[in-house]
Amino acid sequence: MMCPKCGRTIPDGTQCPCGAPVLSSNPAVNLIKTLGSSPKFLAAAILTSVMVLFSILASMGSKDLLVSLYYYGANYGVDPDVFYPAMSALENSLGVGTVVAAIPNILIAVGMWMFYVSCRSTQSGNVSTAGLTLCKVLAIISLVLFCVVVAVALVAMVVVLVAVGAMAGNAYYSDYGNSAAAFASVQVFLGFIAVILLGVLALYIVYYICIVKTINRVKASALHGVPDNRVPRFLTGFMMVIGILGLISGVISLIASPVAGIGSLAGSVSLILMSLLLSEYRAKMTMLLFPPVQPMYGNMPPYHAAPPQQPGGPEGPAPQ
Repeated sequence: MMCPKCGRTIPDGTQCPCGAPVLSSNPAVNLIKTLGSSPKFLAAAILTSVMVLFSILASMGSKDLLVSLYYYGANYGVDPDVFYPAMSALENSLGVGTVVAAIPNILIAVGMWMFYVSCRSTQSGNVSTAGLTLCKVLAIISLVLFCVVVAVALVAMVVVLVAVGAMAGNAYYSDYGNSAAAFASVQVFLGFIAVILLGVLALYIVYYICIVKTINRVKASALHGVPDNRVPRFLTGFMMVIGILGLISGVISLIASPVAGIGSLAGSVSLILMSLLLSEYRAKMTMLLFPPVQPMYGNMPPYHAAPPQQPGGPEGPAPQ
């Protein structure tokens, strides 16, 4: 097998001289367990949990808005028989909505911790894929929701563009074309915005498709022990971009809402760590698939500067 830390070829089930622990006798499974129990993955799991916690705390902070609404309602003479039941229903819905909105992120954090515990375990050389399956199901649900959002956005944009076109046509006949140019400019601008939004949504759809495919390949390697280095570079690059943009957004939001800013920063750093881990996984799986050629020096015949000459010249002995 090949050491997942230094790449040295060692006998199956033995520890490498570099000190890397052997968690499985299968090279691919050993690599998965090594990276899944690494400090990078542990940090990513902790930061994801921090993100979930602080996002819930930030959502609970929205109750300050309700206090302001109660204050204005009491001072401006709103009918209490209507106002207070409505505010009570709004307060309850905010609490339920906070928990429901946090469920996907909570399940992702649970899946990451399940995978980490399974990879760290030395009781068995296998890897439980239950945590990966949980993350895969959530990615599929997110993919379906994004497809629905794209479909609704397409219909809404078509309706808006047709409505603006009809308004431009009516303006052309009503005021001899004086407002038609303005409506046409609005239509072009809305079309440009629509193309940008659809492009962003399409990128997110491809992103979630890559997540599902990568999880399936990691699961197959964990179950069957066959190396697979097919981690899309789009996935690692897009995760890195999202993480960097999230860092910028988190730093900005620290000013307005420190709790939400900390949650955003934790989630962004977690994404960056996962991007680095997947890149490392791809590189080391490539080493397993295409190990470097080791030069053989031990059993080679001795080297001579020139071959021995036969009597009579290079053609052999002279004919009699």
